[in-house]
Amino acid sequence: FTLIVISYTRIIRAVLKMPLVLGRHKAFSTCSSHLGVVTVFYGSATVVYLKQRSRDSVETDKYLALFYTIVTPVFNPVIYSLRNKEVR
Repeated sequence: FTLIVISYTRIIRAVLKMPLVLGRHKAFSTCSSHLGVVTVFYGSATVVYLKQRSRDSVETDKYLALFYTIVTPVFNPVIYSLRNKEVR
């Protein structure tokens, strides 16, 4: 996670130094789709690890595991395919 934050800080600094607005827009567009996938991945993992234990924990764990292992990887290609003009 720290490596991703450091990488994005350096990317944002480099993009802001770009002279062309169109180039900046394209770079931020690419970064935002990737950041969306990373947020969903780490967000679901954080919920899994930080949730409190309870009686209904087993049922909730099943749904969280399903989300973490299936929904997040399926979400990744959907985000990147929406950037493709032919798919849109």
